[in-house]
Amino acid sequence: MAALATVGVGVAGCGSDGKSGTGTTAAPPATTSTAAPTVGSTATAPPSTSTTATTPPPTAGNSTGGGSEPIRIPATFTLRSGRLRPATVSVPAFLAVEVSVRNLDRVPRVVTVVADRPYRLSVGAGGRAVRLVPGQRHGTYPVLVAGGGRALLIAGGEPGP
Repeated sequence: MAALATVGVGVAGCGSDGKSGTGTTAAPPATTSTAAPTVGSTATAPPSTSTTATTPPPTAGNSTGGGSEPIRIPATFTLRSGRLRPATVSVPAFLAVEVSVRNLDRVPRVVTVVADRPYRLSVGAGGRAVRLVPGQRHGTYPVLVAGGGRALLIAGGEPGP
């Protein structure tokens, strides 16, 4: 009888204390029967079928919390009768500028921002064109309409028209 009591204590002592750090749920303890175990048998718990969904941690390189879109400063011009309005748009230096031209004329136009190199926008009649100009050093850059008007893009000035 003493041998049976020792085996019963060994089975009762098996199981989990619920403090596992693996992220899975521990299986319920095995039930014991009143029948005496046979020599050489062991009690095992059924395999666990529960899982825990985890979300990967944020990457260290993505500190903005949003997408990876660069900062773009808008510079919007309106083209009417071959002339650009406003005549001057100021933007911060060294930040990308999204130049937008809205053409109110009935003829297509070509607009060129003369910066570190020429950036051309083909604007259809009654249409709109957008071009990303990379950040420029402090300075004044002409915005030219083919065969017509002009405006200025000032990098390093107070933002706005």
